[in-house]
Amino acid sequence: MRKLTAALLALLLLAGCAPGDGPAGGEIRRRALTIALDETWTAAAELTYPAGGDGPWPAVILFHGSGPMDMDATNVDAGGRVVSANFRLLAERLARSGYVVLRFHKRGVRRPGDYDPEQAYRATTNQLIADAGRVIAAAREQPEVDGGRIYLYGWSQGAQVAAHAALADRGVAGVILQGPPTGGWAETLRYQHLELGLRLLAEVDADGDGKLSAREWMDVPPGPAALMGSFYVWAPDSTPWASKMRADTDRDGDGLIDLEAELRPAIEALIANPAVNPMMDPANEPAESLAEIAPRLGRPVLILHGEHDGFVPVSDGEAIAAAAPETATLRRLPGLGHALSPTADPARDEFGPMDEAAIAALLEWLQAQAAAR
Repeated sequence: MRKLTAALLALLLLAGCAPGDGPAGGEIRRRALTIALDETWTAAAELTYPAGGDGPWPAVILFHGSGPMDMDATNVDAGGRVVSANFRLLAERLARSGYVVLRFHKRGVRRPGDYDPEQAYRATTNQLIADAGRVIAAAREQPEVDGGRIYLYGWSQGAQVAAHAALADRGVAGVILQGPPTGGWAETLRYQHLELGLRLLAEVDADGDGKLSAREWMDVPPGPAALMGSFYVWAPDSTPWASKMRADTDRDGDGLIDLEAELRPAIEALIANPAVNPMMDPANEPAESLAEIAPRLGRPVLILHGEHDGFVPVSDGEAIAAAAPETATLRRLPGLGHALSPTADPARDEFGPMDEAAIAALLEWLQAQAAAR
């Protein structure tokens, strides 16, 4: 199972993007720093802040989604082309609007394209929550940061991290949750793989025989179904040059995966017991869901959820908002996916650049918090 997890981490790895120069005209400034997450790992980080004035400014700290993700949340396509770098985009937009933003390489990421598999393997949700406490403490030490106005922004798994970190730190002013999961791994897998994935794979089945060959698997477009190969199809020693299917899924050994007779049972087995994958083991997850802790946060919460999210159903965002109606604001964003990028079909949710409507909703909420103080 450790081999399966390592393969999944490799597939999820989003290539890093090095901090660059500020845009022409000097609208923002940047400052590199490092954050010791513990005695075994120090993360590279960057502050992005307004060009004018000395601060301190209200701060937003960005927490990543799942996988060994760099500080920019860079997403690349199969050819290595950068599709999006949404955390970098957010940092620049917020800095131009009067905020200081702290982002950092997740545990396990050394620099763009270079990561430590053992540290990435350690990056369970519970470990990331512990890391978040050190990141928040580091933010408060920076002269640019107004320590009384720190907001935590978490995307997907990072939403769990941000909310639980805020629960432990009463000095956090508010929380922003992007595509937040609250239904647990079993329900997430049911949505991604049974509801969306199988439907898309049937569309990819070019000859309509109900089975997918290795060649057809290679044609699966970006989105939740693209990750299904690492869970169920490819053997640990499979490579792009010499593909090899898992014997426990390709049970008849014909080199084809029957979507109903072979793949569906494999999905249902994982849904029944997600803990066989260490990254989904309840021991590595918070004991309480986001909906359960939301009423106890006692601070403003913004939930940004794309209605075409292919990774976390919008019903999860609705459940969190319903659990804390006095403090939580839900913004359902039509036509946007998990990365809050334009997405026509949730099954083809490919993490493009964040849409302006999502950024505007975030800025509107942040400005409302400032006006309410």
